[in-house]
Amino acid sequence: MSLRPEDPRVSVIVATYNRSATLRLALQSLLQQDSADFEAWVVGDACVDDSAEAVASFGDPRLHWVNLPVNSGSQAEPNNEGLRRARGRYVAFLGHDDLWFPWHLSGLLARIEETGADLVHSLTALLGPRGNEGIAGPLGPGRTYRNHHVPPSSWLHRRELVEDCGPWGEHRKLNLPVDTEFLWRVHRRGKRIECRRELSVLKFPSVWWGTYAMAGDYPQVPYLRALLDEPRELHRRVLLEAAAVLAQQRHAAVPAHRALWSAMRLIPPQLLDAYGRDRWPLAPLLRWRFQRDRRRWRRWRGLPKA
Repeated sequence: MSLRPEDPRVSVIVATYNRSATLRLALQSLLQQDSADFEAWVVGDACVDDSAEAVASFGDPRLHWVNLPVNSGSQAEPNNEGLRRARGRYVAFLGHDDLWFPWHLSGLLARIEETGADLVHSLTALLGPRGNEGIAGPLGPGRTYRNHHVPPSSWLHRRELVEDCGPWGEHRKLNLPVDTEFLWRVHRRGKRIECRRELSVLKFPSVWWGTYAMAGDYPQVPYLRALLDEPRELHRRVLLEAAAVLAQQRHAAVPAHRALWSAMRLIPPQLLDAYGRDRWPLAPLLRWRFQRDRRRWRRWRGLPKA
Protein backbone atom coordinates (compact mmCIF):
# COMPACT_ATOMS: atom_id res chain seq x y z
CA MET A 1 0.00 0.00 0.00
CA SER A 2 1.52 3.30 -1.10
CA LEU A 3 0.48 6.58 0.48
CA ARG A 4 1.03 10.03 -0.96
CA PRO A 5 1.37 13.26 1.05
CA GLU A 6 -1.87 14.57 -0.43
CA ASP A 7 -3.88 11.49 0.57
CA PRO A 8 -6.41 11.91 3.39
CA ARG A 9 -5.78 10.38 6.77
CA VAL A 10 -9.12 8.54 6.85
CA SER A 11 -11.39 7.14 4.15
CA VAL A 12 -15.00 6.98 5.37
CA ILE A 13 -17.25 4.51 3.53
CA VAL A 14 -21.02 4.99 3.58
CA ALA A 15 -23.02 2.17 1.99
CA THR A 16 -26.56 3.24 1.13
CA TYR A 17 -29.74 2.18 -0.63
CA ASN A 18 -32.65 4.52 -1.35
CA ARG A 19 -32.62 6.33 1.99
CA SER A 20 -31.64 9.86 0.98
CA ALA A 21 -33.48 11.42 3.95
CA THR A 22 -31.48 9.56 6.60
CA LEU A 23 -28.33 9.68 4.46
CA ARG A 24 -28.42 13.48 4.66
CA LEU A 25 -28.56 13.29 8.45
CA ALA A 26 -25.69 10.81 8.67
CA LEU A 27 -23.54 13.00 6.41
CA GLN A 28 -24.31 16.06 8.51
CA SER A 29 -22.85 14.26 11.52
CA LEU A 30 -19.82 13.28 9.45
CA LEU A 31 -19.16 16.86 8.37
CA GLN A 32 -19.23 17.98 12.03
CA GLN A 33 -16.18 15.86 12.92
CA ASP A 34 -13.43 17.73 14.78
CA SER A 35 -10.91 15.76 12.71
CA ALA A 36 -11.39 17.10 9.19
CA ASP A 37 -8.69 15.16 7.33
CA PHE A 38 -10.94 12.62 5.63
CA GLU A 39 -12.55 11.67 2.35
CA ALA A 40 -15.93 9.95 2.15
CA TRP A 41 -17.08 7.46 -0.45
CA VAL A 42 -20.87 7.25 -0.45
CA VAL A 43 -21.65 4.10 -2.42
CA GLY A 44 -25.18 3.41 -3.56
CA ASP A 45 -26.35 -0.16 -4.04
CA ALA A 46 -28.02 0.73 -7.36
CA CYS A 47 -30.05 3.57 -5.79
CA VAL A 48 -32.97 4.96 -7.79
CA ASP A 49 -33.90 7.82 -5.44
CA ASP A 50 -32.27 11.23 -5.04
CA SER A 51 -29.28 10.05 -3.01
CA ALA A 52 -26.84 11.49 -5.56
CA GLU A 53 -28.46 14.91 -5.18
CA ALA A 54 -28.38 14.56 -1.39
CA VAL A 55 -24.61 14.06 -1.45
CA ALA A 56 -24.05 16.86 -3.96
CA SER A 57 -26.20 19.29 -1.94
CA PHE A 58 -23.47 19.67 0.69
CA GLY A 59 -21.02 21.07 -1.87
CA ASP A 60 -18.13 19.49 0.02
CA PRO A 61 -15.26 18.16 -2.14
CA ARG A 62 -14.50 15.49 0.47
CA LEU A 63 -17.78 13.73 -0.35
CA HIS A 64 -17.74 11.41 -3.37
CA TRP A 65 -20.75 9.63 -4.84
CA VAL A 66 -20.65 6.26 -6.61
CA ASN A 67 -23.71 4.21 -7.62
CA LEU A 68 -23.36 0.51 -8.40
CA PRO A 69 -25.11 -0.56 -11.63
CA VAL A 70 -26.72 -3.67 -10.09
CA ASN A 71 -28.30 -4.04 -6.66
CA SER A 72 -26.42 -6.57 -4.52
CA GLY A 73 -28.85 -6.63 -1.59
CA SER A 74 -26.14 -6.17 1.05
CA GLN A 75 -23.77 -3.56 2.41
CA ALA A 76 -20.83 -5.84 1.51
CA GLU A 77 -20.45 -4.91 -2.16
CA PRO A 78 -20.82 -1.13 -1.60
CA ASN A 79 -18.25 -1.40 1.20
CA ASN A 80 -15.88 -3.31 -1.05
CA GLU A 81 -16.29 -0.70 -3.78
CA GLY A 82 -15.46 1.99 -1.23
CA LEU A 83 -12.38 0.02 -0.14
CA ARG A 84 -11.20 -0.22 -3.74
CA ARG A 85 -11.38 3.57 -4.02
CA ALA A 86 -10.09 4.43 -0.52
CA ARG A 87 -6.88 6.45 -0.35
CA GLY A 88 -6.59 6.99 3.40
CA ARG A 89 -4.23 5.30 5.82
CA TYR A 90 -7.29 4.31 7.87
CA VAL A 91 -10.83 3.25 6.96
CA ALA A 92 -14.04 3.96 8.87
CA PHE A 93 -17.64 2.99 8.13
CA LEU A 94 -20.77 5.07 8.72
CA GLY A 95 -24.20 3.52 8.35
CA HIS A 96 -26.66 5.66 6.41
CA ASP A 97 -29.05 5.41 9.39
CA ASP A 98 -26.46 6.25 12.04
CA LEU A 99 -24.96 9.36 13.60
CA TRP A 100 -21.47 10.17 14.89
CA PHE A 101 -20.60 12.46 17.76
CA PRO A 102 -18.04 15.11 16.69
CA TRP A 103 -15.16 13.36 18.45
CA HIS A 104 -15.73 9.95 16.85
CA LEU A 105 -12.89 9.96 14.30
CA SER A 106 -10.39 11.85 16.43
CA GLY A 107 -10.92 9.50 19.36
CA LEU A 108 -10.49 6.36 17.29
CA LEU A 109 -7.42 7.78 15.54
CA ALA A 110 -5.80 8.47 18.90
CA ARG A 111 -6.66 4.96 20.09
CA ILE A 112 -5.31 3.11 17.06
CA GLU A 113 -2.08 5.08 17.06
CA GLU A 114 -1.42 4.77 20.78
CA THR A 115 -2.10 1.01 20.84
CA GLY A 116 -0.77 -0.07 17.44
CA ALA A 117 -3.98 -2.10 16.95
CA ASP A 118 -5.21 -3.23 13.55
CA LEU A 119 -8.84 -2.32 14.25
CA VAL A 120 -10.39 -0.19 16.98
CA HIS A 121 -13.99 0.53 17.84
CA SER A 122 -15.88 2.81 20.21
CA LEU A 123 -19.12 2.44 22.17
CA THR A 124 -22.45 2.56 20.34
CA ALA A 125 -25.85 3.49 21.75
CA LEU A 126 -28.60 1.25 20.34
CA LEU A 127 -31.75 3.32 19.86
CA GLY A 128 -35.06 1.66 19.04
CA PRO A 129 -38.75 2.58 18.99
CA ARG A 130 -38.93 1.90 22.74
CA GLY A 131 -35.98 4.21 23.41
CA ASN A 132 -32.42 3.50 24.47
CA GLU A 133 -31.80 -0.26 24.40
CA GLY A 134 -28.29 -0.08 25.85
CA ILE A 135 -24.66 0.18 24.75
CA ALA A 136 -22.70 -2.10 22.40
CA GLY A 137 -18.93 -2.19 22.59
CA PRO A 138 -16.76 -3.73 25.30
CA LEU A 139 -16.15 -7.45 25.55
CA GLY A 140 -18.06 -9.28 28.24
CA PRO A 141 -16.42 -11.70 30.70
CA GLY A 142 -14.97 -14.73 28.96
CA ARG A 143 -15.74 -13.46 25.47
CA THR A 144 -13.52 -12.71 22.49
CA TYR A 145 -14.21 -11.19 19.10
CA ARG A 146 -14.91 -14.71 17.91
CA ASN A 147 -18.42 -14.37 19.34
CA HIS A 148 -18.78 -10.65 20.05
CA HIS A 149 -20.43 -8.22 17.64
CA VAL A 150 -19.89 -4.48 17.41
CA PRO A 151 -21.56 -2.35 14.69
CA PRO A 152 -19.38 -1.27 11.74
CA SER A 153 -20.31 2.38 12.36
CA SER A 154 -18.02 2.15 15.40
CA TRP A 155 -14.97 0.72 13.55
CA LEU A 156 -11.73 2.25 12.35
CA HIS A 157 -9.08 -0.01 10.83
CA ARG A 158 -5.82 0.18 8.94
CA ARG A 159 -6.33 0.02 5.19
CA GLU A 160 -3.88 -2.87 4.81
CA LEU A 161 -6.12 -5.01 7.03
CA VAL A 162 -8.17 -5.83 3.93
CA GLU A 163 -5.05 -6.96 2.08
CA ASP A 164 -4.27 -9.36 4.94
CA CYS A 165 -7.79 -10.61 5.76
CA GLY A 166 -9.69 -10.17 2.50
CA PRO A 167 -12.68 -7.98 1.56
CA TRP A 168 -16.23 -8.22 2.85
CA GLY A 169 -17.79 -11.58 1.99
CA GLU A 170 -20.57 -12.42 -0.47
CA HIS A 171 -23.68 -12.47 1.70
CA ARG A 172 -25.40 -15.26 -0.23
CA LYS A 173 -22.53 -17.64 0.52
CA LEU A 174 -22.14 -16.91 4.24
CA ASN A 175 -23.66 -18.37 7.37
CA LEU A 176 -23.13 -15.14 9.36
CA PRO A 177 -24.05 -11.49 8.76
CA VAL A 178 -21.41 -9.85 6.57
CA ASP A 179 -20.17 -7.49 9.29
CA THR A 180 -20.01 -10.25 11.92
CA GLU A 181 -18.16 -12.53 9.50
CA PHE A 182 -15.62 -9.83 8.61
CA LEU A 183 -14.83 -9.10 12.26
CA TRP A 184 -14.71 -12.83 13.06
CA ARG A 185 -12.21 -13.32 10.20
CA VAL A 186 -10.04 -10.45 11.46
CA HIS A 187 -9.98 -12.10 14.88
CA ARG A 188 -9.16 -15.53 13.42
CA ARG A 189 -6.18 -14.07 11.55
CA GLY A 190 -4.73 -12.95 14.87
CA LYS A 191 -5.19 -9.24 14.27
CA ARG A 192 -5.31 -6.92 17.25
CA ILE A 193 -8.70 -5.37 18.06
CA GLU A 194 -9.05 -2.70 20.73
CA CYS A 195 -12.04 -0.92 22.24
CA ARG A 196 -12.10 2.78 23.01
CA ARG A 197 -14.45 3.10 25.98
CA GLU A 198 -16.08 6.30 24.82
CA LEU A 199 -19.59 6.67 23.41
CA SER A 200 -19.33 8.16 19.94
CA VAL A 201 -22.02 6.46 17.81
CA LEU A 202 -25.83 6.55 17.79
CA LYS A 203 -27.23 3.54 15.96
CA PHE A 204 -30.82 3.14 14.75
CA PRO A 205 -31.04 -0.54 13.71
CA SER A 206 -33.18 -0.83 10.59
CA VAL A 207 -34.55 -4.20 11.72
CA TRP A 208 -36.09 -2.53 14.77
CA TRP A 209 -37.45 0.50 12.94
CA GLY A 210 -38.60 -1.03 9.63
CA THR A 211 -36.54 1.77 8.14
CA TYR A 212 -37.26 1.14 4.47
CA ALA A 213 -41.01 1.39 5.01
CA MET A 214 -40.75 4.79 6.73
CA ALA A 215 -41.79 7.92 4.85
CA GLY A 216 -41.18 10.50 7.57
CA ASP A 217 -40.85 11.15 11.29
CA TYR A 218 -37.30 9.82 11.20
CA PRO A 219 -36.02 9.18 14.73
CA GLN A 220 -32.58 10.56 13.83
CA VAL A 221 -33.89 14.11 13.41
CA PRO A 222 -34.20 15.19 17.09
CA TYR A 223 -30.96 13.40 17.94
CA LEU A 224 -29.08 15.20 15.18
CA ARG A 225 -30.52 18.53 16.31
CA ALA A 226 -29.30 17.88 19.86
CA LEU A 227 -25.98 16.58 18.57
CA LEU A 228 -25.38 19.77 16.59
CA ASP A 229 -26.50 22.11 19.38
CA GLU A 230 -25.20 20.48 22.57
CA PRO A 231 -23.32 17.24 21.83
CA ARG A 232 -21.94 16.85 25.36
CA GLU A 233 -25.37 17.22 26.91
CA LEU A 234 -26.79 14.63 24.48
CA HIS A 235 -23.84 12.36 25.30
CA ARG A 236 -24.61 12.63 29.02
CA ARG A 237 -28.32 11.98 28.50
CA VAL A 238 -27.79 8.90 26.34
CA LEU A 239 -25.35 7.41 28.85
CA LEU A 240 -27.78 8.01 31.73
CA GLU A 241 -30.56 6.32 29.77
CA ALA A 242 -28.29 3.35 29.04
CA ALA A 243 -27.37 3.10 32.73
CA ALA A 244 -31.07 3.00 33.65
CA VAL A 245 -31.67 0.21 31.11
CA LEU A 246 -28.77 -1.78 32.55
CA ALA A 247 -30.07 -1.36 36.09
CA GLN A 248 -33.52 -2.61 35.07
CA GLN A 249 -32.01 -5.63 33.33
CA ARG A 250 -29.86 -6.54 36.31
CA HIS A 251 -32.80 -6.52 38.70
CA ALA A 252 -35.42 -8.05 36.43
CA ALA A 253 -36.52 -11.60 37.16
CA VAL A 254 -35.73 -13.96 34.30
CA PRO A 255 -38.36 -16.66 33.62
CA ALA A 256 -37.00 -20.18 33.95
CA HIS A 257 -37.66 -21.10 30.32
CA ARG A 258 -35.81 -18.01 29.08
CA ALA A 259 -32.87 -18.69 31.38
CA LEU A 260 -32.64 -22.25 30.03
CA TRP A 261 -32.86 -21.04 26.42
CA SER A 262 -30.15 -18.41 27.04
CA ALA A 263 -27.87 -21.01 28.55
CA MET A 264 -28.41 -23.32 25.57
CA ARG A 265 -27.55 -20.55 23.13
CA LEU A 266 -24.11 -20.10 24.70
CA ILE A 267 -23.05 -23.55 23.59
CA PRO A 268 -23.39 -23.58 19.78
CA PRO A 269 -20.81 -20.85 18.90
CA GLN A 270 -18.10 -22.63 20.85
CA LEU A 271 -18.94 -26.00 19.32
CA LEU A 272 -19.23 -24.51 15.85
CA ASP A 273 -15.87 -22.78 16.07
CA ALA A 274 -14.20 -25.89 17.47
CA TYR A 275 -15.56 -28.08 14.67
CA GLY A 276 -15.30 -25.43 11.94
CA ARG A 277 -18.17 -23.42 10.47
CA ASP A 278 -17.01 -24.14 6.91
CA ARG A 279 -16.86 -27.93 7.26
CA TRP A 280 -19.48 -30.31 5.94
CA PRO A 281 -22.18 -31.01 7.05
CA LEU A 282 -22.39 -27.85 9.19
CA ALA A 283 -21.66 -25.36 6.42
CA PRO A 284 -24.80 -26.06 4.30
CA LEU A 285 -27.01 -26.19 7.41
CA LEU A 286 -25.68 -22.94 8.86
CA ARG A 287 -25.90 -21.22 5.50
CA TRP A 288 -29.54 -22.30 5.09
CA ARG A 289 -30.42 -21.08 8.60
CA PHE A 290 -28.71 -17.74 8.14
CA GLN A 291 -30.23 -17.11 4.70
CA ARG A 292 -33.68 -17.88 6.16
CA ASP A 293 -33.07 -15.33 8.92
CA ARG A 294 -31.74 -12.82 6.40
CA ARG A 295 -35.02 -12.98 4.47
CA ARG A 296 -36.90 -12.30 7.71
CA TRP A 297 -34.68 -9.35 8.49
CA ARG A 298 -35.32 -7.85 5.03
CA ARG A 299 -39.07 -8.07 5.66
CA TRP A 300 -38.72 -6.39 9.07
CA ARG A 301 -36.66 -3.61 7.49
CA GLY A 302 -39.42 -2.98 4.96
CA LEU A 303 -37.44 -4.34 2.00
CA PRO A 304 -38.90 -6.57 -0.74
CA LYS A 305 -38.02 -10.23 -0.97
CA ALA A 306 -34.65 -11.08 -2.48
